[in-house]
Amino acid sequence: MRMTSGRWAPVCALLIFLAACAEPAPREAPDGIELTPLRTYGTLESRAMMWAAGLSGIGVEHGVDCYRMIYRTQSADGREIAVSGLLALPRGTAARHLASFQHGTSTSRDRVPSALDGTGVAAAILFAGNGYALIAPDYIGLGVSDEIHPYLVAEDAGRAVIDMIAAARRIDGVPGGPVFLSGFSQGGQASLAALRLLEENGAAVLGAAPVSSAYDLRNISLGAALAGGAQSHALYLAYLARGYAARYGQPVESVLTPEHAVLVEELFGNPHSPSEIIAALPAEPRKMFNAEFLDAFDNGKPNWLLDTIAANDVSDWAPRAPVRLYYGTEDVDVVPEEALNAERAMQARGADVQAVDLGPLDHENAMLAAAPLILAWLGELAAADNDGTP
Repeated sequence: MRMTSGRWAPVCALLIFLAACAEPAPREAPDGIELTPLRTYGTLESRAMMWAAGLSGIGVEHGVDCYRMIYRTQSADGREIAVSGLLALPRGTAARHLASFQHGTSTSRDRVPSALDGTGVAAAILFAGNGYALIAPDYIGLGVSDEIHPYLVAEDAGRAVIDMIAAARRIDGVPGGPVFLSGFSQGGQASLAALRLLEENGAAVLGAAPVSSAYDLRNISLGAALAGGAQSHALYLAYLARGYAARYGQPVESVLTPEHAVLVEELFGNPHSPSEIIAALPAEPRKMFNAEFLDAFDNGKPNWLLDTIAANDVSDWAPRAPVRLYYGTEDVDVVPEEALNAERAMQARGADVQAVDLGPLDHENAMLAAAPLILAWLGELAAADNDGTP
């Protein structure tokens, strides 16, 4: 459920030859919000980055001004906490609509959009480079937030998204009107969680376009991950167990074996790369879990982790906004059945939801293929809407 930044390494080297670093002009921040200028990307270097990253079929019309944005949201226990994200605006033109892109799995607090990681830069150029205001939240527990990251807890991710939307709309130059939501992997679940919260509060949403995402964790992705079909599945499950234990007030050793409870805390409580985490965890994910949890999973018995995973379903409801669920048929990180099942469930409730088959692509390449399709669909939705001007 992640998007690595490895393909961006040669891009960074290329930029040395294209342009010196430039900062955008300071921008006034309303009360309760902090804005830090980060980087301006010119159109030439932005086009080069799109090309080098394999994002074909995408033009770049404008330079991009990037800012780190610190705003406030609420923790699960009701505390007001500071969280961060990326704000990107098209340079020299008024933004047409606001788009919010939710990133995939990151195990590091500083590999996030507000630190201009690969995902953040790509999203900024994709959307702001084509005339839209872009926000990309880091989520609770990542970026400036020192909480334990509630990985794949839908409500917490959705709240971080909608609070960033509300905060961003107070900034000069960020347009009003319905927001457009998109996200990759973990960010797809966050996007649908945000969509549900926004619509529950009566807000109009332009559309939502998740990519390679898990929507029914309990009934589809949990079983696939426990079977260990992808190298990353042990990482996902360990990250989830730690995050859910902290979020729901349960000891992690109630589901993991004693030795793996200690190991998971060491791996995620201290800086480790995804490859280091994967190497340290068993190739067979079931070996991380204790007999009581496995018995509950195998035989349909009650268990706090299984119950809370089920409570974070985002597939079985009826959004009012149109939704497109993009997936690759060769994805083993998040199986295609997630998109197909969500399409069936939502269509049965009368929603405008379509699963979009991107062809025989794996997890991350599905995002590359989906990007130009998402941008084109956003253009169609924006053209049909008259409320997105500043």
